[in-house]
Amino acid sequence: MNMHFLSLFKGRGETHNELPDIFPLSVDSIGFIKSDIEATYTKILTDTLERTYGIPKDVVPLLWDNCMASETQFGLVSLLVNAMVNQSDLCIVYKKALRTLRTATFAEAEKIKQDYKTQGRSPDGVFITFKNYHRTNMLRIYSSLEYCILTSLHKSVNIAKAVQIKIADLRSSVSLSDAGIAEAQARSLAFALKEGCDVFLDVKDQITTSTPDVSPTEKAIKFLDAKRAFYLDLPMSYISGLQTGGIGATGEADTKAIERGLKQYFFSIVHPVLFNIFDIDTEFKSQDFRQMTSALEALKTFELVSNTNLSQQAKRDILARMFDVDAEEEAEALEDEAELRAGDNATRNNNDDLDAAVN
Repeated sequence: MNMHFLSLFKGRGETHNELPDIFPLSVDSIGFIKSDIEATYTKILTDTLERTYGIPKDVVPLLWDNCMASETQFGLVSLLVNAMVNQSDLCIVYKKALRTLRTATFAEAEKIKQDYKTQGRSPDGVFITFKNYHRTNMLRIYSSLEYCILTSLHKSVNIAKAVQIKIADLRSSVSLSDAGIAEAQARSLAFALKEGCDVFLDVKDQITTSTPDVSPTEKAIKFLDAKRAFYLDLPMSYISGLQTGGIGATGEADTKAIERGLKQYFFSIVHPVLFNIFDIDTEFKSQDFRQMTSALEALKTFELVSNTNLSQQAKRDILARMFDVDAEEEAEALEDEAELRAGDNATRNNNDDLDAAVN
């Protein structure tokens, strides 16, 4: 058997003893990992802001990017995401009169950092740091693994486009001196197949195409999504975009898990950043409408339940948890409204008495 002929590979006009990197991805690994993590953080912060109440209308445009080529092109979300991905410091300058938000210059950043060291805050801007945001390190690992998987799949799919001409007993029947003849025959077969013409083959020869097996890729991607979901503290359906399957699945468990996961990003990132930059106090509100329906049904039921079975205070505590409101603040608001109604009734009664006296 002549293995020398088969071990040589001709490419770019030269003969090599190793294969080149065929069908490489057009995106390098560094760019892929950066884009992948940026998209993940952008989605999380965007969904968190959708559940954030108390943002003034004049502040909302400053949260998002715009197409204008200026120093204020990037919104607050992009600035935060970039710092999270790079695990870096971020100094932001906000000019309320001009309604502009931008990153601080080097001199401004140094002044802001010095103010934070001495005073804990700065009148010139806000100092944010993600240097210890180790969650990004774990996401880099799993994004790099996904890049390897997609690279392998990219090669498999491109190779599947090629026609494979399998000649029976090629190694034992072709010698080094006959290599040129075999190569010419293979080329003639390839050109004939390209033109859709008939070809002449031995009964044991085969003409096939490769069928890529995507099942290992699907399993690997599913595993990586599960690990991402663990480190991001969000359900897999949120990471992969696929709804939880099953006959009895309503999606309620995923909805509650998303609410719990996004709430931590609200309290750790969104709320302190909005408070320190714009001096606004925001709240996280659930968008679980099933919970609202259950709360309304509980409210109807409590109206019919006697206080001998369940105290009025217990009912208020339960409803406060279901409606996601503060029980003490709600009780004070009810007392204020009751006093206001009492005052209105007293004023109305006095007016009625005066009218009666006049008449």
